[in-house]
Amino acid sequence: MFICGIPLEIVATERQEPRWCFGERRRIGGTWTCRRPSLETLERTGAWGWADPVWTYSCDGCHEDRRAGFGMEYGYAEEFA
Repeated sequence: MFICGIPLEIVATERQEPRWCFGERRRIGGTWTCRRPSLETLERTGAWGWADPVWTYSCDGCHEDRRAGFGMEYGYAEEFA
């Protein structure tokens, strides 16, 4: 996976308990994966500050994030203080 040409490496994974997948039409587990640029890549490219970690979800069956269903997507809002 790349962001603006910067390669990302996997730094963490977390298993998710089974939940409904609209692609598989059943309850099935999945995995959250965190990717970010390596320290060497950041030093080489100077991508400090904008190459943040990226979390993605993958179903064990369809290997996509189809938890929302009906063509919908989850939206995550940030709270500003």
